[in-house]
Amino acid sequence: MLKIVHTADVHAGRPLSFELEEERRYIRRREVETALWRIVDFVKEENAQVLLIAGDMFEHLYARPSWVKDVALLFSTVPETRIFISSGNHDPLLPDSLYHGVDWPENVTIFDSASIGRVSFEAKRIEVDVYGLGWGAFVQRTSLLRGFKVKRPDRFNIVLLHADLADQSVYLPVKQGDIADSGANYFALGHIHVPMARNIAGTTVVYPGCPEPLDFGDEGQRGVYLVTCTGDSGISAEFVPMALRTVRAARVDLTGLDTGEQVRNAILSVDSPEARKRDIWKVALTGRLNPEIGLDLVGLRHEFAGEFFSLRLEPEFVMDYDLEPLIAPENQSLEARFVKSLMELRRRSEQEGDTQAVDTIVRAMYYGLDALRLGEIITRRRLD
Repeated sequence: MLKIVHTADVHAGRPLSFELEEERRYIRRREVETALWRIVDFVKEENAQVLLIAGDMFEHLYARPSWVKDVALLFSTVPETRIFISSGNHDPLLPDSLYHGVDWPENVTIFDSASIGRVSFEAKRIEVDVYGLGWGAFVQRTSLLRGFKVKRPDRFNIVLLHADLADQSVYLPVKQGDIADSGANYFALGHIHVPMARNIAGTTVVYPGCPEPLDFGDEGQRGVYLVTCTGDSGISAEFVPMALRTVRAARVDLTGLDTGEQVRNAILSVDSPEARKRDIWKVALTGRLNPEIGLDLVGLRHEFAGEFFSLRLEPEFVMDYDLEPLIAPENQSLEARFVKSLMELRRRSEQEGDTQAVDTIVRAMYYGLDALRLGEIITRRRLD
């Protein structure tokens, strides 16, 4: 049984977007950089014959040359494993690419950007062809697989590519029809950070996602795919979580809370202390907040530095302003005239069925009251 480990989008050297203090930024940067070491350990544990890296192994603009040299030494520790790399839009094979400054061990193949390459070998009594194509620039609008077909349909055929599964894209578009017509058994793709596997006209198509979350959009489990192939071309692709930390989302309703301490306790009720200190959290603050509570989101994030490894507080609440006195006919204050004007605009938009305008008007009303009463505007993703 042939075993293949498929990974992509390590992005070593990439600047972090998480809210982290200096020490934790270093820790997180090293966790991303050492993801390949944990993947190679997994290769050893599974005795995998093939390791596929589908692009964006590092950041061309930020990665350290010494890191790439260390990776080459790492790959030399698994000489019996065939390692194939197709560069992507973040690590293209430019003249000054770090790929060119390293003596790679014999078990490593880096596909260049001139044309689709092919490497043939036998493993576990299965004849294998690996096709690959590397990027030579940061943008690739042309679908380079148009008309591609494998040369030996009787072999186990793999296509390794950093590409966008789409009809049109600036990130090397690959159409489903191109995959269906290729005759390949397995398409090992990179570029999309969300792990996914699907079958297209009998071809197994997999994005492993990034092995470690790189920003708050990489929510959920991250890891690699373990692919097994039998001699009768049977294929199974299993996602294997490997990330040291997970981006997790939570919602905290502030409605009815009257003090800052109650707000703090509500945020600290998120999951367990162990999960808070291990993972990367984005916590949406929802509901209606008592205007008398001076909520300093930046201050809270720093206050909770010992409780969360990384914390983003997302304001989705509204101040619980009492609008009744402001819409009373006898009230002609600046606040009252402002609210009455916006309420009339809202009524007209509701009659016209313009929900987008209603949302904008409500947002403007609360922002205006924020400015008038608090002297600042608290921007929010949504207003309930």
